[in-house]
Amino acid sequence: MRICGIKLTHDGAVALIEDGRLVFCIEQEKRGNNPRYQKIDNLDAVVVALAEHGFDPRDVDRFVIDGWWGEVESQFEVSVGLHPLPLKGRRMLRAMPKASS
Repeated sequence: MRICGIKLTHDGAVALIEDGRLVFCIEQEKRGNNPRYQKIDNLDAVVVALAEHGFDPRDVDRFVIDGWWGEVESQFEVSVGLHPLPLKGRRMLRAMPKASS
């Protein structure tokens, strides 16, 4: 299973995990000499990061985004190309099973 983690906020980053192993993780500030603490406000950055490592968004089984743990749902406004895309998260209801050693 491939899971793509996206940290949209402060210190934005994209990571890909395949079958419990980290394939790549790239911070947005490391791309093209972006300013420190760069957030991801356009999901095209995720598509580019995946492509640079030989993947397409259709190759990913699950996408997860950062947010706050708590009673209030997370809300983000990002773009896909030039189109705005509101994202809403919900609080995590159950923990992922632990990986075997």
